[in-house]
Amino acid sequence: MDYALVILGGGAAGFAAATVAHELGVRTAMVNDGLPLGGTCVNVGCVPTKHLLTVAESLHAARHPRFEALSIPPPTLDFPRAIAEKDRLIATLRGTNYRTVLDGMPLVTLLHGRGRFVSPHEVEVGGELISGDRFLIATGASPHVPPLPGLDGVGYLTNREALSLDRLPKSMIVIGAGPLGLEFAQMFSRFGSTVTVLTHGERILSREEPEISRGVPGRGGDHHPHPG
Repeated sequence: MDYALVILGGGAAGFAAATVAHELGVRTAMVNDGLPLGGTCVNVGCVPTKHLLTVAESLHAARHPRFEALSIPPPTLDFPRAIAEKDRLIATLRGTNYRTVLDGMPLVTLLHGRGRFVSPHEVEVGGELISGDRFLIATGASPHVPPLPGLDGVGYLTNREALSLDRLPKSMIVIGAGPLGLEFAQMFSRFGSTVTVLTHGERILSREEPEISRGVPGRGGDHHPHPG
């Protein structure tokens, strides 16, 4: 099976490259393994986190009305249902934004499996040999687990597992106070978990302007720096 272009990865970057290649009339193979078609953003990144953050925001707003004149019965959260709703959204977007579009590009062939280079112009996918003139490696990113002593023995969640829990945890420790860590901290705190954020820096959101770091704790909780 000979192709002018072989793309390793079926995420946003790989899909964008496949779209341009098809427009240029280039016969292309897209090899995808691991996350389903759509990669990080659709499956375990932007889409599910922003959806659940919005659910948490709506819950928080109902529990804390802005106006004294409003009297709203305390709402309840069906956490498994929120996860199921998130999964349906992902499945829909994966179909409409990727699968259906890919079906309309006859020059692009999707191959499911892990690609392994066997020569400068050949990869093996599920026992089948694929040759290409050019290769684009767009395999995306994976969660970074810090080398903390003892972490391997206690069990932990990355963003992928946290987005697919079947029950709401009573408490959660979030290691890291960057944008991703604070997203999950806010989300689960508003859902009802007791959340503690740990960071080795002097302030949260250390890559942002200091004014932003100082403003967030006053709205979302206490900040107690701890050396080391």
